[in-house]
Amino acid sequence: MAWNTEKAIEYAKEAKAAVFATVAEDGSPQVRYVGGYGIEGNVFYVNTGKDSAKVKQILAKPEVALIFQHEAQDSLKNVTFYGKASLVSADAAEKAKEIIKVRRPQAAFDETKVIIRVDINRIKVLDFGEEVKNQEFKL
Repeated sequence: MAWNTEKAIEYAKEAKAAVFATVAEDGSPQVRYVGGYGIEGNVFYVNTGKDSAKVKQILAKPEVALIFQHEAQDSLKNVTFYGKASLVSADAAEKAKEIIKVRRPQAAFDETKVIIRVDINRIKVLDFGEEVKNQEFKL
C-alpha cells in the first residue's frame, strides 16, 4: 500500500520513541531520543525540560525533524517528519498536555517543563517493502 500523510502519522503513533533532531548554534545537527510526545493531525508535541539544549536550539533555529522506526520489522522502513518548532503558549498548554498523555500517561508536567510544538511541513518515507522505496511529500 502506498504511503500517505495519514499512514505516516499512524506509523509514528505506534512507535515507542522518536529521534528528535535540532540544529546547534554552530550549525551541527543534534539528535536525541524522545518518548514524551503526542500527535494531533499534522502537529507533534514534545514534553521537555525548559532549560534543555533543544529548547535553546529551536528558539535560535526552529527547523527540526523527528524520525520513527519500529523494532523487529520484516523489511526496513522509517518515516521522517520535517517541520518548524515553537514553544506552546500557556493558553494552549493544557490541550497539548492531554495530547501527550494519550501516548505517555505517566508524563510529568511542572514548572521545570515546557512543550514544544512542531508543525509538520514535509514527510519522507523509506520503505524497502514497497516498489518505490523512497517517497516524499509536502503538506
